[in-house]
Amino acid sequence: MAFILGNIIVLALAALVSWWLSGYDAKLTGENETEDRIRRGIRCGITLVLVEIAFWNLWRYWRYEDQIAGVTYITTAVPFALIWVGCITEFLARGFNWLIDPEDHEEFDPNKSERDLDAIGSLIKSGRKEEAIQLCQTLKESGAASVLAMDMTLEHLGVPQSATQTSNPLIQAGRLREQGKFQEAESILNSLLRENPANVAAAIMLMRLYAQDMRRSGKASEILRSLEKQPYISSSHVEYARRSIEEWRNSQPKKEAAIEPMPESIEELLEQGYFGRAIEILEQKIKEQPRDFDLLMKLAEAYGKYCGNFHRAEKIVRQIETGTNFSPKEKEFAETKLKEWREARTRPST
Repeated sequence: MAFILGNIIVLALAALVSWWLSGYDAKLTGENETEDRIRRGIRCGITLVLVEIAFWNLWRYWRYEDQIAGVTYITTAVPFALIWVGCITEFLARGFNWLIDPEDHEEFDPNKSERDLDAIGSLIKSGRKEEAIQLCQTLKESGAASVLAMDMTLEHLGVPQSATQTSNPLIQAGRLREQGKFQEAESILNSLLRENPANVAAAIMLMRLYAQDMRRSGKASEILRSLEKQPYISSSHVEYARRSIEEWRNSQPKKEAAIEPMPESIEELLEQGYFGRAIEILEQKIKEQPRDFDLLMKLAEAYGKYCGNFHRAEKIVRQIETGTNFSPKEKEFAETKLKEWREARTRPST
């Protein structure tokens, strides 16, 4: 009886621990909850089988001194390691990052972010603009809120931020939206979300673009559902977005900018601020000509020089450097240009 009870307790504990640890699987996308659950379920199911085998063999070794059972018990460690090494590594990496750079040393308050957002929104709605600006600046300086989110709110309230901040793709998308260039703003925001589906600021701006400006509330709801599936997203941000979609849907949309002839060349598109369209054309051409050095460099320039997205620009340059179809001079040129774009963005404006 004691053996059966012990077996049940061990299996129950193994099930709980393995399901919790499986949440650290780096291959979980968050885009398809069913597929993620199936993946975690398979991992946990195999683990329970191994735990049962190990438990029985340990009991046989302890009760009958069965050497074969002892060896079998020890060898179960190999499949355990293969199954869980990725999750354990991810768990330890996050723990290490938290130790060297904890986000907050204060006592955790799960409702603080929601109260801050509500407070700012209430001040804006009641016409107390100066107080809203002061609160945003206080939260930004204290580190109690997202610096990027506060920058965007301050820009919306008419308080320009520094040149290095406004070069951010999110700020550029916001300005394109203000200019009525909704499709260009949509392209930049979708590009940011493809690279990082958990980018809350980009998701909220895109929801507003769809709900208020483009009158596509269904698309806004799709973005919200996708954001909800991402791990580690604050519930206050999700709730804020949900409430805001209804407000944006019922608000007065911005007027579309007067339709102007679309520039024909890539250079003109970039110079006139049609970054999304230029990137879209370049990516399509590169699909057809993946070894074209000039096209790859122009795409890297669009991201690095014009959009300030050095992460994406660097990936393209690394693609060139590791490619076998490009000469040493081309690789050196690509690296030099990347440094130039980065230095130009970080150089203080005069």
